[in-house]
Amino acid sequence: MIYSRLIYSVLFFILTFTVACSGGGDSSTASPPITQESNDTNSTNDTNISFNDAFPSQYYPTKSHPRMWLSTQRLNDIGAQQSANTQRWQDFKTMCDSMIDNDSTNDPYGFAASPQNFTAPLALMYILTQNSTYADKALELMDNIDTNLSRYGDPDHQSWYFLALTYDWLYDYAGMSDARKTTYINTMHTLSDKFWTNYNLNASGTDSDQNLLTGMMHLAFGAALYGDDVNATTLLDRGWYGWHRGYYAQRGISNKEMIKAALGGVYFTGMAYFPSTDIIGIASYQMTLESACEYPFGTIESDIKDFWANTIYGIIALTEPNKEKISDYGSWQDPNILANQPWMRRAMIILEYFAHKEGNTTAASLAKGYDSAVDIGYTNDYFLELFFEKYDLNATNPYTANLPLVQFFDNPDFVLFRSSWEDNATWGEFRGDGSIPLDQQSPDHGHFSLYKNGSFLTKGARNYEALSHGDFFNTLSIENGCTLNGISCSGTAIFDSNKSAQITRHYEHNTQPLFSYAMLEADGQWNDNTSEYNPISNVATYRRHFFHSGDYIVVFDRVRTHTPVNIRYRLRAMQRPTINGDTVTQQSQDSNATLLQKTLEPANVIIHELNETAQWSSVATWIVDASERHWQSYIDFNDTDTLNILNVLQMGDSNLSNFDTFEHITTSTYSGVHIGDWVVMLSSDEVLHNTINYTLHNTTTNMHHLVTDLEEGSYTLRVEDVTQGTLSVDTQSFSAYFVTDKNLSSMKIELIKN
Repeated sequence: MIYSRLIYSVLFFILTFTVACSGGGDSSTASPPITQESNDTNSTNDTNISFNDAFPSQYYPTKSHPRMWLSTQRLNDIGAQQSANTQRWQDFKTMCDSMIDNDSTNDPYGFAASPQNFTAPLALMYILTQNSTYADKALELMDNIDTNLSRYGDPDHQSWYFLALTYDWLYDYAGMSDARKTTYINTMHTLSDKFWTNYNLNASGTDSDQNLLTGMMHLAFGAALYGDDVNATTLLDRGWYGWHRGYYAQRGISNKEMIKAALGGVYFTGMAYFPSTDIIGIASYQMTLESACEYPFGTIESDIKDFWANTIYGIIALTEPNKEKISDYGSWQDPNILANQPWMRRAMIILEYFAHKEGNTTAASLAKGYDSAVDIGYTNDYFLELFFEKYDLNATNPYTANLPLVQFFDNPDFVLFRSSWEDNATWGEFRGDGSIPLDQQSPDHGHFSLYKNGSFLTKGARNYEALSHGDFFNTLSIENGCTLNGISCSGTAIFDSNKSAQITRHYEHNTQPLFSYAMLEADGQWNDNTSEYNPISNVATYRRHFFHSGDYIVVFDRVRTHTPVNIRYRLRAMQRPTINGDTVTQQSQDSNATLLQKTLEPANVIIHELNETAQWSSVATWIVDASERHWQSYIDFNDTDTLNILNVLQMGDSNLSNFDTFEHITTSTYSGVHIGDWVVMLSSDEVLHNTINYTLHNTTTNMHHLVTDLEEGSYTLRVEDVTQGTLSVDTQSFSAYFVTDKNLSSMKIELIKN
């Protein structure tokens, strides 16, 4: 995200609301509305848009005003809240009344400096009450719009689309003169031109919220003005271009593709920007296309209609057990999102509305129940919270709804696991989101977080513009020349790589024993020069296998490169770790739990500690907050093109000092771990096998086995040369799970493909 995003988050209200508002456009010349002519070609002269990028003419708005957003269902839901005098209605009315009472001491924050942010609420209040005082105030605000974008910290974050809603909703109001209409048309064109030139065509990089907010603004302006302004199609074209093509010349990604990339329900920009800005852009695109343009969104865009419900499930699963935070995964901002971000409440209401609209009442009711079960911030958007509320929907508490405890989310890829939905649950995540070219996307080679007894044992550090800073995650890295204070810092291996890292295999087991298995694939990674746009793909293959059950974790990395490179393996610690040979002990953030890590392969490694506070002293706190700077234990390997790293980890209470029953298992083709009552076997190379045999020692009567890297098909299981039955291996996991019940000092296991 460009540097102005930082300015916004720190100074936005100061920069925006302390500047006096200057007058709007000239309204001295009145002219009647212009009849829109038929337009089968692109009306804009912008050379960057071709004919094929034009807004489809069959969806030009044809309905009379008001044509935007105010469907019968919306008005009924809002009217029901008005009749019932709900708290949301009272808050909304109080806000509107404070703007018309001629008492500036109780005005909403920013009211004088940013009138554009309050026009639509007043227009809606007029629609609901027919009290002309609200309409008159809305038009007064419209008359005083300042189009000088330099006065705003982040101009795209202003609610410019409210101008379109207000123009449309008050179109037939007596105070809406032809002169005013002309002024408002000019104002909207001026704003669109400025954003189009400065934010859509000439800006560098890719910024999710800027794309969405400017794109839906162009679209809303065009939808409101069509029929009055012959050039309204230019604005529609600009909004459509962002929807299906994307802005910026070099690395544009369309708004539609951004949403598709989050279909698994875990929005990829770092959760901070999703509720605060991105959700407004997404919702406004769909609302405007459906209402004003009669665009059959659910039919034409059926490939993204599940976004809303999936995101509800994703947010629920990402909420930490104590329900105080949502896992932060890429953004430098707001780790305490539930406590500090009031926009989360609005986001869940919008998700609830659209999920229900797309036919998923179950997900919608879970969103409504989430609002009650979790303190998701204070109310600060009285307009949109009222507008999108599905008043007659029943709420379902997601924490008593028997949702799966182990869940896989696709695009971007996460495996989330917890021992229960109670506040004291053990919880964690393994993620495979990779190099989607977006502002807050993290450089990730299979980051994992582990949470027990109320706090984290290990997790990644948040950082701003995460793709540019790769040293802040508890994951294997491949060196690319990054240094801090003259010391190698193992920079990111996937900056603008030729494809995203992703989880290509997964196995979720939601009956006892709970367990998850996933394999990250990150081939073609590594960039020798992070300033280059086109990466050097030195990594032939990279696989990270991650297994979790209860307090046991097994992590196995296989790296194959085209030429020898440096490899650094690290694990982040919340407190200073204790290193004893090949074993690391570290305490959780609040000292209530312990994590043991043992490196089995390669043997005899030398483990070092790293103080992140010292190492990152040259890194600004707006990139990595001081509270995020903890410790690492790491292993450096000499230049190599072939490396396997096998680690076993165990969580426990604060007094944990030794691993449970433990055995390192090796065969000619497999590496594995026996810990407690679990056996996990993984191929030593990038090969799928059709047979495996291994021997265990000191087994118990209830041993659980997961064997990975098997070919698809049916297998015969033999224990101590006796056939026990057949197993099936599918292409989702390429793994076999089975249980043995023999208490033996030595036990031979065989799997043979039929």
